Amino acid sequence: MSTFTPPAPLRAPVLLTAFSRYDTAERVMEAIRAARPPRLYFACDGPRNAEEKRRTDKVRSLVNMVDWPCEVHTRFAEENQGLKKAMIGNMDWFFGHEPEGIVLEDDTAPVPSFFWFCEELLARYRDDGRIWWILGNNLMADPDAKPEASYYFSQHGYGAPWGWAGWRRSWKLYDGDMTAWPQVRDTPEWNAFFLSRAERKEAHALFEATWDGTIHTWDFQHDFARILNKGITIIPEHNLVRNIGFEGTGTNTVQGFDPRNVDNACDTPFPLMHPQKVVVDELRDLAYFNTFIRPPLFRRVKSTVKSMLPRQVDEAITPFLSKLQKKLGG
Repeated sequence: MSTFTPPAPLRAPVLLTAFSRYDTAERVMEAIRAARPPRLYFACDGPRNAEEKRRTDKVRSLVNMVDWPCEVHTRFAEENQGLKKAMIGNMDWFFGHEPEGIVLEDDTAPVPSFFWFCEELLARYRDDGRIWWILGNNLMADPDAKPEASYYFSQHGYGAPWGWAGWRRSWKLYDGDMTAWPQVRDTPEWNAFFLSRAERKEAHALFEATWDGTIHTWDFQHDFARILNKGITIIPEHNLVRNIGFEGTGTNTVQGFDPRNVDNACDTPFPLMHPQKVVVDELRDLAYFNTFIRPPLFRRVKSTVKSMLPRQVDEAITPFLSKLQKKLGG
């Protein structure tokens, strides 16, 4: 049970994006309802069949939970757009109306202080072009920690923006097609950014797969644009958002054994304590990469072994290795 007391009525607008998961979307809407934002933008992708229409209609009925003074805007697609197109369209819509705001997906359940954490930092760094966005999640957080500051600065995270806030000024630099990728991917300046050879290799694989369409998502493009523009991310010292989408119905978070499936969310103390300087914590960035982003040892060994095998042998053992990898949680 949270003991957080809001310091003032919330002023920041909120965007909720959803699809067909009613149970998780309802929990996120309950958190929004408790925060009572003055403006709510509610976006929902369209169904692919009759059964999905039944579920998406139920999700859209959550708009009826708005029982506080609130300006409500909806973007309900008639046909399915897919994750990438829908999310980019939702963000274009939101930041087309608002110069800054808070974004939640239907599986990102925030603690109460998340909204006021975002609101204060949106105002504090509004005109600081170095700050790209404000994340709500910190999987490495210790709920019992008493840090000197309420947040730190990062540059090396990839994906998983589980509750965040940002500005139109940085979203305008977003390019869903990553058109600059072929020109920068092998340059010395690009390679010099990374903290380790493993990070450079994994980031290259993620961005290449996103650029060529193998990965159908929207968030790696955001990371790419941030790196190109030397943007900095704010990370809370306490994890303010719990991902509740690991039960198997989500698009990207579908495995309960995922190392990111941690339950360490708790409110951050107020008033917020601000760092004296904007300095990226590279040690924590590298620790986060090695813990949550770097491929597990089994996957790295499997890739190495498969690369040395003839194609026929590779195809024959792949099903066995995949089953073994799943059992080991890798």
